[in-house]
Amino acid sequence: MKAIIMAGGKGTRLRPVCEAMPKPMAQLLGKPLLERLTALLRQNGFTELCITLGYKPKCITEHFRDGSAFGVSIETRVETQPLGTAGGVRSCLDFIGDEDFLVISGDAACDFDLADLAAEHRKRGGAVTMALCPNPEPLPYGTVLTDRAGRVVSFIEKPSWDRVVTDLVNTGVYMVSPKVLSLFPENVPFDFARDLFPLMQRRGLPIVGVPMDGYWCDIGSPRSYLRCCLDALDGRLRLPGEDMPGIHAPKDLPEDVQLIAPCYICDGAVIERGATIGRSVIHAVSRIGAYSRVVNSVVDGGSIGEACILNGTVVCRGAALGPDTVTTRGDVVSAAGACAAPRTPAERPAHRKALGLVREIACGDRARLMREMSSVLWEAGADFSDGITLSDGACMVRIAPLAEESAITVEAIGGREKERLEMCRKYAELAENFGGKGLHL
Repeated sequence: MKAIIMAGGKGTRLRPVCEAMPKPMAQLLGKPLLERLTALLRQNGFTELCITLGYKPKCITEHFRDGSAFGVSIETRVETQPLGTAGGVRSCLDFIGDEDFLVISGDAACDFDLADLAAEHRKRGGAVTMALCPNPEPLPYGTVLTDRAGRVVSFIEKPSWDRVVTDLVNTGVYMVSPKVLSLFPENVPFDFARDLFPLMQRRGLPIVGVPMDGYWCDIGSPRSYLRCCLDALDGRLRLPGEDMPGIHAPKDLPEDVQLIAPCYICDGAVIERGATIGRSVIHAVSRIGAYSRVVNSVVDGGSIGEACILNGTVVCRGAALGPDTVTTRGDVVSAAGACAAPRTPAERPAHRKALGLVREIACGDRARLMREMSSVLWEAGADFSDGITLSDGACMVRIAPLAEESAITVEAIGGREKERLEMCRKYAELAENFGGKGLHL
């Protein structure tokens, strides 16, 4: 089977982790992310690959060449100008031919059963079949709502909390029928989510969404990069050829080095006497000074001085920490030596003024609860452009998550007070049946 890997982005948000390389070449337990993805594709029967390139293409072409060293065949296409996700795929027309093919991003880590996705694509007859993944914090992604048959009925790109109607997000992994390629304009920026999917819906071409079991992470920031590395250590992300969790380390470390599972120390890393390393990744050409303690961290080619304490930190290639340095969770140490916490508190959206009676339902996962409510109310003619809204009797009912806490609200507008009370009760009980807990009227 054939697959197209989109690997042309600069990875601006991931800097300084990938300052000198394309984002797909960021290291994940000692190997480039793109190499881990290639192994996953080969494992699932995708052995003919075409990689779309843009930023610093030689970093990728010189590493992979024709792909034979990795058990696949590889072709590349270099974009001279950014043409979007679907526009990049169009440059591979001669590679695609007349068979269905997979599209996958080169800067996301996953362990999906891609062979099963291909089988579902053939079985359900979609022009495009999307791999969906539940995410309890879906705001940074495109959310996708499907009907009971799996047909996609709604897309909402990067919603605010009050517009979340599902926890299923678009992973950017698609099985595509070549018949949709005629919709791709030539030499014009064109994206799957922004342009192609709405056009397909207008043309009546079926788009199928398949919730996938397994792990998926968009490595878009140092914080998500750290989380992905630690998830691989913990065994949540299953990497072909790796047996995690455990201790993976060279045998020639000093006897008094203490390793606490899980940890992954690559050949070529220098670990000095008395150091302690736990639940961390130490990539090649890194140095951990004597008596330093590194936990919950990734050292990606940096140098750590003596008696340092690192916790929840990413140390980038070329970075150096002097003796006795202490870092805290969220710190990123760049080659310039600066420590910075990339996380900033998200601005809370303005409160929406309630117009009718409102009932609050607390829950453990508001996005998942909204998905379960949506799946039931879609057949009742609900609209999903602003939370879930539908007419019931004399009332208009709106169901939406709260931004500040894991809870949803049921709001009834119109009709008499008795009717509004009844609507709040009815839909609150529906939510409570899915695992919510009513709070108050």
